[in-house]
Amino acid sequence: MRKTISLIITIFSLIAVFLIPIETIQAAVPSSYDLVTAVNDLRANNGLSALVTDGSLMAAAQGQADYLASIGPNIGNGHEGPGGNRAVDRAIAAGYPVVQGVQIIECWAQTLSSTSLETVIYSIWNDPDHMGVMLHQYGVHVGAGVAEADGKIYYILNVATVWGSSNGSGTALPTSDLTPKVVPVDVATPQPDGSIIHVVQPGQALWSIAIAYGVTVEQIRLLNSLPDNAIIYEGQELLIRMASTATPTHTITPTPRQSTRTPIPPRTPDAVTTPTPAGMGSSLLGDIDRQTLGLVLILVCGAGLALVLLGTFRKGKE
Repeated sequence: MRKTISLIITIFSLIAVFLIPIETIQAAVPSSYDLVTAVNDLRANNGLSALVTDGSLMAAAQGQADYLASIGPNIGNGHEGPGGNRAVDRAIAAGYPVVQGVQIIECWAQTLSSTSLETVIYSIWNDPDHMGVMLHQYGVHVGAGVAEADGKIYYILNVATVWGSSNGSGTALPTSDLTPKVVPVDVATPQPDGSIIHVVQPGQALWSIAIAYGVTVEQIRLLNSLPDNAIIYEGQELLIRMASTATPTHTITPTPRQSTRTPIPPRTPDAVTTPTPAGMGSSLLGDIDRQTLGLVLILVCGAGLALVLLGTFRKGKE
């Protein structure tokens, strides 16, 4: 009996394993915001203030993560971007105001997809150089990027530090001095079909684009299938308004007006009838008949007269 129960339990256990969705077995890939949250938790545990997420740094970090994913997995130096650019170059290109006293420092990592984010923070980056970036006492802004390719995950963390003036006093500048300037949004001209496509410029964010076009950030996300934590990039095309469903207005080509007057048909000439003299045919026929009739009457009369004379002659002989 016990063997039977054990066999039944084993069978149901195997069935349950096969019924578990694959998605629940595989660990979800952390997002860039998960990385920022983990770093800020580390800072909080060490008595430091949280880093403020900056859109330009997020774009720069995500761009580098995507680049590493495209060239991986044999990466020599993950701090080098396209053309050998560095973290500060990418931050400036993304629109971050690197002014005097500002420094952009960076962490990067390449791990297996199964590696947890905690392992990255507390193991892979558990050295003075990486901890110095995450726990920098003058850190102000942060940007993060995460990309996955071929079973590997690529992490980028950019931290903007403010060291103060050039006298080396180490006094941190107020955060307000480092706030990126809002880049004006030039509204795009609608396409011939009525749609509006905006090309993202450096320093622009979804909220500023939404305000310029009089729409909401959520509407832009829905039209472009963007996730809630989407990061936009310089040169990215965003659909602001879909094409109009109304029938497009075509240029009216003047059509020559046709006269509404009923055209007068050309007069058909009357058939000329050559008049036949009245009674000409019948008269000719009548003349022929009369001649015949007259001849017959003469013959009849002549025959009658001959009979009368013959009869009279016979009576005279008797």
